[in-house]
Amino acid sequence: MFDWLKRRAAKDLAPDFPLTERWVVLDLETTGLDPQRDRIVEIGAVAVVNGAISLSDSFARIIADSGNVSAANRVIHGVSASEQHAGSAINSALDSLVEWMQNAPLVGFYTPFDIAFLQRAFRANDDPQQSKSFGKRYLDLAVIAPLVFPKLPAKNLAEWSAALELPIRKQHRAVADALTTAHLLQRILCVAPTPTFDGLQAMQTGRRWLN
Repeated sequence: MFDWLKRRAAKDLAPDFPLTERWVVLDLETTGLDPQRDRIVEIGAVAVVNGAISLSDSFARIIADSGNVSAANRVIHGVSASEQHAGSAINSALDSLVEWMQNAPLVGFYTPFDIAFLQRAFRANDDPQQSKSFGKRYLDLAVIAPLVFPKLPAKNLAEWSAALELPIRKQHRAVADALTTAHLLQRILCVAPTPTFDGLQAMQTGRRWLN
């Protein structure tokens, strides 16, 4: 499957892609929607390097100390009790995530949601410096995608995946959603007049694309 995804990723890109950066596309599964009360269940991320999805450069952790997860919540994200029991401690997962990211800019779908949960987790694990600095450079494709594709009525990630015929269909596992978001990023980069981090960030904050 991964070989097919690599071929599809390459096919979706413009021939002379101008990127020379490594970006990290990240997704979380959580016990709820409140970063002050709920906890992270799973972290998934994949790197996009020079505009191409790098499946060999990815990150995945299930968090063992997420507290009691309701049966209804498990239906949503699909992380089983046995997977959670065998997972990583949150402090170890956070340390590994920071090391793997290497200060790369962050991309996500509803990215401020993920950033808020991770900042709260850093604070709870006595790392106030990371809590303040994490996610300072980010793109939120939930904001950018409707601006780039204004005629498509999609709202959530599943709808964008269907509207653009993205290759990942399974939703609500962190790595799968990160891959879907990475494919959405590629489609955006192929359409954006200035496919750079600064150009997309300018659109995100309501300014014109940078030339």
